[in-house]
Amino acid sequence: MNRLWLIPAAVTLALVSGPGFAQSAGNEGNRAAPNRDRLSSWTPAAMERARQVQLPTVSADTVAAATRGGQRASRPANPGSSPAKDLVSDRERSSGNVYEKPLYWAGKLFFRAGGENYVCSAQFISPTVLLTAAHCVRDAETGEWHDDLIFALQYKSGEYSQVYDYVCAATNKNWVQPGFEKYFYDFAVIKVDKPSKTGYFGTHWDWQGQYNDVTKIGYPGGVENGEVIQVEKGPIQMVEGVVQLKHGNPADQGGSSGGAWIGKFDSGNNNDANYIISVESFGIDGQPGIDYGPYLNDDFKSLWDYGENGCQ
Repeated sequence: MNRLWLIPAAVTLALVSGPGFAQSAGNEGNRAAPNRDRLSSWTPAAMERARQVQLPTVSADTVAAATRGGQRASRPANPGSSPAKDLVSDRERSSGNVYEKPLYWAGKLFFRAGGENYVCSAQFISPTVLLTAAHCVRDAETGEWHDDLIFALQYKSGEYSQVYDYVCAATNKNWVQPGFEKYFYDFAVIKVDKPSKTGYFGTHWDWQGQYNDVTKIGYPGGVENGEVIQVEKGPIQMVEGVVQLKHGNPADQGGSSGGAWIGKFDSGNNNDANYIISVESFGIDGQPGIDYGPYLNDDFKSLWDYGENGCQ
């Protein structure tokens, strides 16, 4: 179980403020340091050394206590969606293949924190914006931002089709707090330096009641050491203000943080398909094969707009 420490407000402000820090109503962003060659610093050896970010876990009692306190409304406001966009020609497809739709919109997110190399999962949701988990870009206890972010599109066994530097990363300001409530905001967007070469997933927010199951994608370290993207499908339900997915795979999910939960997963040419409705966020102690993700609502859409604008 994660140990969560209360950081005094004055200390947190000092940690998150700086020349690369920007904020707007509800959103906070960190701009990449200029004149720094991040791409060449991520050699194949550096990527291989990257440690899979361990999927956070909490206790069931912690979840129940947080929601009994009335921290989160259970019903959505007005539904919203954005369709997927495919820029690659049709081809023969199969599950788990990053060279085929829709998995070729996904890849690995590499970053550095505390002097170590780490890796999460991420995917495009617009020509120049990635979606991942907030814990893949920023520490919730201190507010410190991770550094040297790059994205390897269509990652498979050390190979990838394109690598992207980042312009800025952004989270909702409520991600930085000591309690369970931060997981309501465990989503982040990353503005990258050039457009996706393959296209991007659709997204759907304020969607409650419209999906019975989803397909989870990502790079869990417990399956082929995280070198190949994995696809798991299972039923979902709203539990205490977050989304529960029973995918049934007891393997270590470290490294899959930030991977998309996709409604209407489809490898064909259906335009009304492949909507991201949540991302891999955390697990509960003693529940192998069951994971949880944030419910995407207007807070998510506000953050996405903020990221599209370069975190301004």
